[in-house]
Amino acid sequence: MTEQRREIDKLGANLGGGFRLAFGFSLSKARFHYSLGQLIALVVLLGLLQVVLAFAAVDPPRVFNPYGANYLAALNLGVMLLLLVITRLAGGGARVFGRTLIAVAAAECFMLLGAQLGTGLIALLELPFSYYWAGLCLFLGWQWLVLARALGANRQLARLRVALTAGLFPLGLLASFWVFPQILLWYTDYPEQERAPRAALNVEKIYYAQPQLLAESLSALAPGESGKTELYLLALGGYGEENVFLNEVEYVREQFDTHFGTAGRSLVLANNPATTERYPLANAHNLQSALDALAERMNLNEDLLFLFMTSHGSSDHHFSLQLGDLGLNDLRPVQLREALDKAGIRWRVLLVSSCYSGGFVEALKSPETLVITAAAADRSSFGCGAQSNFTYFGDAYFRQALPREPRFIQAFDLARDWVTQREASESFIPSRPQRFVGAEIETRLRALYRESAMNRAIELAERAEACRLETGRKPCSLSIDRD
Repeated sequence: MTEQRREIDKLGANLGGGFRLAFGFSLSKARFHYSLGQLIALVVLLGLLQVVLAFAAVDPPRVFNPYGANYLAALNLGVMLLLLVITRLAGGGARVFGRTLIAVAAAECFMLLGAQLGTGLIALLELPFSYYWAGLCLFLGWQWLVLARALGANRQLARLRVALTAGLFPLGLLASFWVFPQILLWYTDYPEQERAPRAALNVEKIYYAQPQLLAESLSALAPGESGKTELYLLALGGYGEENVFLNEVEYVREQFDTHFGTAGRSLVLANNPATTERYPLANAHNLQSALDALAERMNLNEDLLFLFMTSHGSSDHHFSLQLGDLGLNDLRPVQLREALDKAGIRWRVLLVSSCYSGGFVEALKSPETLVITAAAADRSSFGCGAQSNFTYFGDAYFRQALPREPRFIQAFDLARDWVTQREASESFIPSRPQRFVGAEIETRLRALYRESAMNRAIELAERAEACRLETGRKPCSLSIDRD
């Protein structure tokens, strides 16, 4: 047998031992082989597995990020140093560290696959985002158990000391999320030819114009009328390099003003080179100012806010706010929740349209809130790009569903089905739009639907649907006299 063949057999034996270590089987039959060559082979194998899993987790078109490789190398080196410290604290020397490192590296290959399978099942079953946090806790507990078993195989180490020091391992892994800011190894990007050319912007002029633009927009807002349930709209287009997001917020404002009674009670924040003198910027400061001003005019116990946000989104659940060289900061779920709470707006319909927007659901939940997102927390949505007029979900919800079913919750059901069918027909990975309905929001929505504007929209939609069913034609032109 050649030396190369023997090393391969040893690697197979180490992986077999790692499997037994990871899944709780007795280690008495495990046969680990300890050498520098085996350690290198396991580290390379583990690194390749990390690269492949990172690739599989990102939707095409994929672009390799070399900075992600630096992050991965730094993270793995940090884990090795953490294991060295824990081994020494447990009472082991260099020999124990080497044996532990090989055993843990072999087990990690199977643990990564197990974690990926668990994440995939959560997504497949469309479980709430809280399950991801539960999964993370289970994974960290799994890490503690594996390391405790690996160290415990060294009989000269005290068991209680091993159990206690091994507990530092999951804590260290959790801390690494902050010590090493995550950089993805792969990311989804559109081909360069699909991007709109970046317009030259007068950054200083734009920033100096914000107070006046915001004041003019806010001064046009009408106060709520006591005793009525009224709807206010805030439409925010976050990414200024593609017109699709501006198209959506302008369409939605016109739609709501015309059919849902928000005329004089609607506001647009937009990042787009063509609208820097028309709309205030979509940034965190203007968002808070807009929410505060809306809250001042609303009857907070009666009126509802419909907040529509459309932009790109990232896998770490950042909602993109970008316009040229203005240096805007992305919006995170907790920031949006804090802004709404600070303003004191009670009744909320929140629609976040972006990739990975399902990551906003958990932070925005409340009994008085309806949350709708264009995608699950781990899924991309589709339809953006310089050549697009509407995103898939924006088209399905606002242009198709709401005219047919003006009630917001029921419209989501229609939009989700249409988006799913469209994605399947184009062989896209399903985006899985999400919905959360607070325990008390439906009662407030029913009060809104009884008001004249919404009632007319619902009546018109019902008559149009009846006409469609009777005649077999999709378009049925109807109108209802306004009061």
